[in-house]
Parts: sequence; C-alpha cells; structure tokens
Amino acid sequence: MNRMGHEMMAAARTTADVTDLCDLDAASLLGAYASGEVSPVDVMRAVLERAHALQPVLNPFVHIDDDAALAAARVSERAWRGGLPVRPLEGVPVSIKDTAMVKGWVLGRGSRLSIGQAPATEDAPACARIRASGALIWACTTTCEGGWKAVTDTPLTGITRNPHDPRVSPGGSSGGAGASMATGCGPLALGSDGGGSIRVPASFSGVFGFKATYGRVPQWPMSIHYSDFSHYGPLTRSVADAALMLSVIEGYDARDPYSFPRAASDAFTAGPLPLSGLRIGVTDDFGCLPVDPEVRAAFHAAVAIAEQAGAVICPVPAFADWRPDYRVLWQSRAWQALKTIPADRIDLVDQEFWAEAQKGRDLDAQVIADAHAARVRYRQEAGVMFQNFDIVLSPAVSILPFEAGKTVPDSSWPDWLEWGGFAFLNNLTGQPAASLPIGFSATGLPIGMQVGGKSMDDVTVLRVCQTLQGLMPDACSVPSTLMAKLEQSQN
Repeated sequence: MNRMGHEMMAAARTTADVTDLCDLDAASLLGAYASGEVSPVDVMRAVLERAHALQPVLNPFVHIDDDAALAAARVSERAWRGGLPVRPLEGVPVSIKDTAMVKGWVLGRGSRLSIGQAPATEDAPACARIRASGALIWACTTTCEGGWKAVTDTPLTGITRNPHDPRVSPGGSSGGAGASMATGCGPLALGSDGGGSIRVPASFSGVFGFKATYGRVPQWPMSIHYSDFSHYGPLTRSVADAALMLSVIEGYDARDPYSFPRAASDAFTAGPLPLSGLRIGVTDDFGCLPVDPEVRAAFHAAVAIAEQAGAVICPVPAFADWRPDYRVLWQSRAWQALKTIPADRIDLVDQEFWAEAQKGRDLDAQVIADAHAARVRYRQEAGVMFQNFDIVLSPAVSILPFEAGKTVPDSSWPDWLEWGGFAFLNNLTGQPAASLPIGFSATGLPIGMQVGGKSMDDVTVLRVCQTLQGLMPDACSVPSTLMAKLEQSQN
C-alpha cells in the first residue's frame, strides 16, 4: 500500500461515525433515516471515504462518482427531513458491476476495447429500478473481461484483491462487488452471474450473494451469447437486504423476452422460515466434484446446525458431472462473443480469454449439440430432485481463495471451470441459488455454502438463508473488524 492509502485508511479507522455507518446494513440505514439519527449525506460521505481509502489497496472500483452520489444524497436527505414521500431504498448507496449499463458511465465490461467508448445514454432495467427506488448509484465495481472467469483481474483495471488477505483473490467475476461489500463500501451491490460470478465472490469475500430464477431480473442490453446463462442479482452482507434489493429490481421488462411478471409486493419480506420439518437435500460433492477438506468440514458443521434446528436432512443422489457440458457451451459462446473483433484489436483482449475462445472455435458441431441436449437432461433431473427436497445445500466453491492474479491455484487444475463447478448446475437449469457465509478456514479465509431452490421459488431460498444466517451470526464479514485486520496486515 502507498503512503496515501495508509493515511486514508487511518483516517477512516479513527473516525468513529464513519466506521459505524459503514457497518450498517440497508434496513438499519432506512430505520436511522426515518428516526432522523442519520442523514443520507453523512452515509454517502462515509462510504466514499472508505472506498477511496481502499481503492489503492484492493482495487474494487472502476469508477467512483462522488459528485453525482452526493447530489443524489442531498435529494434524499431533503425527502427524509422534510417529511416528503420516500421510496423503498431512499438514500441507500448501491454500487453497480461493470457489466450493467449506467447512464453517463462507460460500460467497459472490464475490457480495453471500451477505451474511448461513449458513455451510456440510459440505464439497464435493474439500474433504472435501483435509481427509481431512491438508492444512490455511486460506483462501478470491477470484473474480469466480459465476466469470463470466476476471479477478478483484467488488462484494463489490473488485479482486484480480497480484504481478508490481499494476497488472494476475492473471486469473480463480481469480485469488486464482493470485496467492497465485505469492507462496508455501501450495503448493496449489483452483480451478475453466468457461472457462479455472484456466488463465488460472495463465498471468497465472506458476504451473501443471490442468483434468482432465470428471468426474475430482466437483462438489457442482452448478450446473445451468454444471456440464457446470465443473471443480475444482489451481493450484500445481510440476507434481508438482498431480499429487499431483489424486490426492487425483479419483474418483467419488454426488452427481455425471458423476463416474467413481478411477484406479490410482500413476497420477499416474509422473514426467516422455520427449519423444523423442512426437507433439506445435502451433498458435499454431488458425487463428482472435488472439495477442499476445510471447505468440506465447514459445510458439514453448517448442515449440523440446520439439523439441530429441526430440518430433515436427506442425502442427494449423485449427478453426472455437468462441468464438461458447461465447458463446451461456455467455450463455444466465448468464440461467438469474440470472433467479430478486428484482427488489429485482438491484442487488446485478455489473452487467456482469447485462448478459451479459440477452443470454442475448434469444437465439433455435434459436440455442441450434445451439450445442449445434456442441459435439457439436467433441467429435468433437477426438477425431479426437487420433488423430494425443499432446498439443496452444498459447498459454494470447491476450494479456498487462492493467489490474486491467477486463474487457477496451481497446474493441477486445467482451468477455472474445474474448481468453480458447484455453481454451474444452477446456471444450466436456471434455478435460484445463493452463497451464504458459514465460517472461515484456519488462516481466516471465508467459506460459503450454496443454498439452491426450486425454479421460481426464490422466496424459500431467501427465507431459509435468513434463518441460517441468524444461526451463524459470526460467519459474515463485519466491515469495521475487517478494516482493522486489513490495516494491521499492511503494517
């Protein structure tokens, strides 16, 4: 860390109100605004100070829009103090991953191909709804190029690091969102997930991440290559905050033909679901996936907590390994996404991404067709599985966070698709899934548990996660604690 970074972190740490405000979740902020204890301007200033302090240390942001954020905060402050009508997220800071279009910002998607591009002239649907809810859109968070892998580094923005240990990755591709949530840079972040890109950074960074049923949150502009894998969704520290944010961004948009109508207005605010009698399917490997021993141990400890709370624990039958089919579909789409780039601009692309696209170019058409057929089978098998279970628990990621700037921990892993495999099934089937913090490794690195649900039953996943979070209150990152740890590690 440079000297300025040390000084800014010290200033944030010694200003008590800044630390307190950055620890608060969205629900707490809304309550404090209503009582007059706190102003949205105070909160926004605290978050901006924290973000600028952390940027040279962790690199979670592409862009921080101080002026627009503070102007919007003053509007919210007047509404709360003047007794005017307030909106669902009035005055709550929300960051946006660099895969969603925000009016006035360049949509970079982590790529050097975006250099010189004009700013967007309108918001993506989720961003428009966030803005209309009264939230303060204040920063753009980092991603790998095009969201192509489950860690966050790119030739455009460099390496994003994990606040629990800056030597390791916060996961990806929503890595900037994960790192910023863990450190209190606002309570809400919008991420995207085409193969674990919300759930992996939630697990690696010690926060909560939720990928809803495919079509719950509309996408536009839509990628014709990845759209039926990809989802927008929240990363937060509180499960209740994720439910609140989802209630704002979900629902039909005519520009997304796969989106569907909004749920009932109170669907996501039902609160924790008692576990007594709930049928929970449990698997630590689906019969085909590798698992680090510490991840496995933390997972079984969390399952034991659910069982003690009255859940009926049932083993999940083994699945065929879906990673080879996901790999075929992903690589073929990577080629479709990059094949039209002019030859004289290929050197601007992340060369690892380009190499994966070349593999997709060389795939046989029959192999691709077989992978599409396998995807249909997975959807059917998952549907049958959930006739027996209300939810399914598994590890969120096979391994612990590893060295930042690398795509795999070591040469024993052929690619990130090997260690990220727990997430892929729910992208192939479109079912809702979350990553919930459940503890830490012996070296203090976070571990997450995947909570998967029936298609369209996002509410049960969120309610069960609220219950489990209440039973494991020390598993989620606490920003002020993490800031102190981070500062100590830099000295």
